[in-house]
This record gives sequence, structure tokens and C-alpha cells, in this order.
Amino acid sequence: MELATIFTTIALAVGFSLSHCIGMCGGFVVACALKLSQKDITTRIILSLGYHLSRVLAYVILGLLFGLFGSAVIFSGVSKGLLIFFAGVVLIILAFGIFQRGKLLSFIENQKLSLLIMPLFGKFKQKNSTASFFILGFLNGLLPCGVVYYFLAMSFGSGSLINGAIIMAIFGLSTIPVMIGASWILSTLSAKFKNYINLVSFLIMLGYGIYLLYLGFMVLK
Repeated sequence: MELATIFTTIALAVGFSLSHCIGMCGGFVVACALKLSQKDITTRIILSLGYHLSRVLAYVILGLLFGLFGSAVIFSGVSKGLLIFFAGVVLIILAFGIFQRGKLLSFIENQKLSLLIMPLFGKFKQKNSTASFFILGFLNGLLPCGVVYYFLAMSFGSGSLINGAIIMAIFGLSTIPVMIGASWILSTLSAKFKNYINLVSFLIMLGYGIYLLYLGFMVLK
């Protein structure tokens, strides 16, 4: 895997954790934190990490699948070039969708998928077992999200089962510090700062999408 992909993944994961993910998933994380508030510090740390690592596990499984799909369509140099070029186009579309947060993002983050997950989330949120926190984290990782789709497009474009999983693992792990501090960050960061981070992340997303367009074009050339 190229260093550009690794650094881009980390930078975007941290950036969008502050500007997008914390707004979309922060409520779920805070709700789980409230459930943990009556437990001792050691239990809170273990269950909180378990929640987020289960979320990362969901991302890794999705990364494996999309990387596998990508590898399945690579049967020649031309198909590889088309795959990379197509991934670049998808990344650019997602970049604009996430940045503008309008109808395009609403279309990308199809809420019909949430209707399948939210009933399960509500069911396990009522439980207080250790397993319920792990399941809640896994379900969180399956929620429709433009940022997750962006990294899945990267996993698909990698054309590799292993690289797809690694991309999603790096993405998920990079979001953990911000998501653990969600309640504090939500009350501390100004809207102006979040908008600035959103703009920087958009430029990185757009730049990486253009980079993939170039790589795909060079393979096809």
C-alpha cells in the first residue's frame, strides 16, 4: 500500500471525525457513555474500547468485502486502470456530497438503511450486558455514512482484499480518540472551527480523488 493512501486515510479520518462523524455518531457514543457512567473506571474503559473496536471490526469486514469485489474485477491492465479511474470519480462525488451536506449527501446516506439498524440499536441499548456494548459498536459501524462510503470506495479501488481491510482498519482506529472524547469535543469546538476542518478534509478528499483519476489514466495510457 502506498504511503499516500495511508497518510490520506489518517488525515481524513481525524479531520472528518471532528467535522462530520462526531455530529452523526456522537449521539450514539454519548448515549453509551451515559450507560457506563454508573460503572467503575476500569469497566468504563474496557467497555468503551470494546464498543469502538467492534465498530472498527464492522469497518474491517466491509473493507474485506469491497477489496474482494475490487480484486474480482481486475483481470487485465485495462480493467485495473478503469477500476482506479472509477474509484477516483466516486471519491470526487462523495467529497462534494459530504462537503455540501445537501440533497446529494442525503441521497448518499440513504436513511432506509438506518431503518434496518435502528430497531436493533434500540433493543440492545436497553440491555446492560457486556455483549450489548460490543453489538452496539458493531451496529454503529454499519450505519449509512458518506465518510464510510468514501473509504469503502478507496478499499474497492485498492483492488485487494488485504489492502481494503487495512484501509478501513486505519480509518476506524484513527477515529477512536475523537469519538471517545465526543461529549467533551461537542461542547468545546466552535462551529467555525468544525467548518474549517471540513473544508481542509474536503480538499484532501478531492485531491486524492484527482490523484486516483491520474493513476487510472496512466494505467490506461
